[in-house]
This record gives sequence, C-alpha cells and structure tokens, in this order.
Amino acid sequence: MTTLTSLYLAPESVQAAPARDAVLHVLRELDVIADALGPGSYRAGTGFVRHVTYAGCAPALVLEPPADGNRRFCHVAVHGPFPHPRLVTGPNTVKPRCPDCRARFADWRDALQRWRGPDAVAVCGTCGARHSPHRLDWRQHAISGRVLVELRNVFPGEAAPGDTLLRTLRDATGTAWRYGWAAYLDSDGVD
Repeated sequence: MTTLTSLYLAPESVQAAPARDAVLHVLRELDVIADALGPGSYRAGTGFVRHVTYAGCAPALVLEPPADGNRRFCHVAVHGPFPHPRLVTGPNTVKPRCPDCRARFADWRDALQRWRGPDAVAVCGTCGARHSPHRLDWRQHAISGRVLVELRNVFPGEAAPGDTLLRTLRDATGTAWRYGWAAYLDSDGVD
C-alpha cells in the first residue's frame, strides 16, 4: 500500500507553540477548513483551493470523504501543541544535510529513532558538528514543530501554501511559518 503524504505548515521556530485556537481561527477565517471530521481533523473548506497552490494543470482533487471510508481525500488536521518538537518524515524524504558543511547524513533513517526525543543530537560524520535533527536541512521533505497544520493527501512537490495563508498565520500567531512534505501523522490532530 502506498504511504499517504501531506503538506505541512509549521512555525519557523520549532520551539514556537502558538495557541491552537489562533491557528484554527485563521484556517476558519480563510475557509481552509470546514466542519470537523473528528477530533482535530476537518473537511477542506472552499478556501482550501484558493490558499493551496497546486503545480501542473487542473489537478483532480477529491475534497469529500469517499464512501468506502479511505483517507485518500484532501482534508486538514491540526496537531499540537506538543511538549517538544515533533519531526515528521515520509517515504520520499531526502537525505538531510549538515547546516555547517552541507554533507549528507546517509544513515539518517537508521538514526531516526534516536532523533525522536527532546534532547536528540545529530552528529555530522564529515565535520563533527552537533545539531538538533530539527535544524538539519531537510529541503522541505520533512518538517518539525510543536504545532503542525497537516493538509492531507498532498504529494511531495505537488502543492505549496499561498502567501496569504502563510502571512495570515504569521500575523495571528506572531511567528513566521514554513512548509514541507511528509507522511500522515498517525493521530488525527490530538496528542
């Protein structure tokens, strides 16, 4: 079975934990989300297609839950705030690079379990620099944060958030936001 992937939005600072209510207010105000599907997950609103830009011509977006109950449709989950940043990777995650020497971490998948804790350290095999795994250059194919907005059923590189969405999140939460692609988080927005 193919791994389901998502487009994530997160505060630029992985330690930032903006209020969940402020994030939900922005998503509702821009109509990115509609009614709740369950705890922390929402149907895509009419603003979803206005504030998420898809690459290519006329993508076929499934915005309604399929009758068979599968999760292969565009919807939104809001996760956190978590006690410490959560690192989310995916099936197409590229080898992260050291922020100092730009060397790739070839063994990153083997190290991933060790990198999940709040005090995790990634040591570069080339220059010896020590960094939080959240600081590695994942080239937008992984994301970290204490608060994550997950736009589900978006494939890596297929779409990006629009400027208005990122700017409105920044203005409402007092922190800049970024994006990346990764696999679905297991929980539906509640941790």
